[in-house]
Amino acid sequence: MDRLKKILIRTLGAIIGLLVVVVLFILISGNHYMFFMLRHTILEGRMGPTIDEHVYYDNRTVEAADKPFEWPISGSYSENMLTAEAEAYHKKYETKAYVVIHRGEIQYEKYWDGYSDTSKTNSWSMAKSICSHLIGCAIQDGLISDIDQKINTFLPEFKDDTITTLRHVLTQSTGYDWYESYQNPFGFTARSLYGNDTRKLLKRYSIVDATGTTFNYKSANSQLLGLIISSVTGKTLSEYASEKLWKPIGAEQDALWSLDHEGGDELSYCCFNTNARDYAKFGYLYLNKGIVNGDTLIPNWYYEEATKPSPISLKTGGPNDRYGFQWWCTEYEGEKFFYAHGIDGQYILILPQSDLIVVRLGQTRPKIYDKGHPIDIYEYLRMAKNMISL
Repeated sequence: MDRLKKILIRTLGAIIGLLVVVVLFILISGNHYMFFMLRHTILEGRMGPTIDEHVYYDNRTVEAADKPFEWPISGSYSENMLTAEAEAYHKKYETKAYVVIHRGEIQYEKYWDGYSDTSKTNSWSMAKSICSHLIGCAIQDGLISDIDQKINTFLPEFKDDTITTLRHVLTQSTGYDWYESYQNPFGFTARSLYGNDTRKLLKRYSIVDATGTTFNYKSANSQLLGLIISSVTGKTLSEYASEKLWKPIGAEQDALWSLDHEGGDELSYCCFNTNARDYAKFGYLYLNKGIVNGDTLIPNWYYEEATKPSPISLKTGGPNDRYGFQWWCTEYEGEKFFYAHGIDGQYILILPQSDLIVVRLGQTRPKIYDKGHPIDIYEYLRMAKNMISL
């Protein structure tokens, strides 16, 4: 018994010692954001964030429409069902919402684990596509004259950058060393997600690669888009999103956009929070080429460029075949389509030829890719098409 007691005391002492070392390291290194990161990941028994992160953040409201658009329900809604195989797939990867829209009607929807058609969950990187839309709106409003403008014409803090243009930011082809890693606690993604000053953080990095030639996905580019939108509009990102997206599409619920600190900037590369039905309305807007109720929100040329691969190269040297202006692009069964994508398997899949939108929200996904695209997107499309006999 005495020996066991000594072992327990030594183990406890080692744990306390390790915690002291970690705390001292964080304090001395100045990486105070790590306290927030540890509090809401490891100390809650998780190795990463969840789709319900907005409860930990200060948020700004993106206002819903005064008269929301109500999705029509298909006459075959009650007959459409997932197969047992499809149901098992959803459960395996912790799907929370799955909605199928065909010809402007809800054909099928289901929610799991207590989530519902009003549950707000994190968009993660689907927010990048929202930022792309708002850039298009600023062009339509005459606030941006040319996407080949230098970013230093929008943001004085980048006055020394005479190379990078808005097009480079949109196409993820800037040369900045904004290292994209979801495991590195010292990388840009962790520092911005758990830190409190993204503007200052962006300026810590410098141009190290050729600009405008190669697709190199970096969330910092989308954070930069958010700052540009605020700069040219004179409004917060959420205010402009309310005016140019959420109200026009007839969003039923207010959305929340998480901030880097109280009264600060929106985390524009991620952290837009709303429900599946309203995400689908964003998809419906783009199924209709950015036109809603006869109102053209973005120029047609911008829509066309945004939703097809940009003429740059991949890191492998081949032509970019997968990314436009913050939208992913590929094809399924010979049909070209585009989609918004969040890291945990958040998707708004838009197939114009089939008049089909599929929204899937969830917590996990298979980490397997096919030509740069997560393989589960094809599963969700297959389920939808089989269900409605497309």
